Amino acid sequence: MKHLPAAVGVLAFACASIPALAQSSGEPSNNLLSGKTRLACEAILCLSSSLQPGECAPSLSHYFDIKIFHKGRLNWGATVDARRAFLGMCPASSSAAMPARLDAISKGAGKCTADYLNSVYASTSYRYKQHKTSWNGEDYTQAFDVHPIKTVTLDTLPSYCVAYNDHEWTYELGIKYVGEPLKGGYWVKASNYDTAQAKWQADHSGTWAKGWTFSWANPNTAP
Repeated sequence: MKHLPAAVGVLAFACASIPALAQSSGEPSNNLLSGKTRLACEAILCLSSSLQPGECAPSLSHYFDIKIFHKGRLNWGATVDARRAFLGMCPASSSAAMPARLDAISKGAGKCTADYLNSVYASTSYRYKQHKTSWNGEDYTQAFDVHPIKTVTLDTLPSYCVAYNDHEWTYELGIKYVGEPLKGGYWVKASNYDTAQAKWQADHSGTWAKGWTFSWANPNTAP
């Protein structure tokens, strides 16, 4: 692997030590780090960093191609187990704290990115203004200037994502939720959070932003 970030140095060292151990035992290192063994070690490194150079392509492709189906439907639990077993083929997988790390990777990799969560939990809310009027002695509230808002309903990371993203051996996998679900909230990389949150705050404060009502239902079609 090339250009590995320092934040995953522990993982890199664990995998890099394998050929050194092989040489000290008189075995050719390339016999150990080849085939699925090599792919497993590289997958562990690549799935622990947001920086994934071209060298990551073979291992990531192999990892995400591991899918177990039952009666034509993806069996997620069995898929997690199969992916965990693949990662376990790396000799470094038995190092201190590695088993827990591999558990987190197999449960969270691919399902804990901003793009994935923004897609899976995408929804629509509505922003509108209200006008009160009276007719035949009855008071009515009418909605006007209705705007649909693309938003993401999930605003708290699942526990498996916390275990996967927020680990001392990861590099820039963290994500944060911007705004509020009813008002166009969404996930971004943690490194982009301050800028995105400041923009969202500016869009939802100030004189021009006052007077809006937010709802999950379109006020013009809701029963």
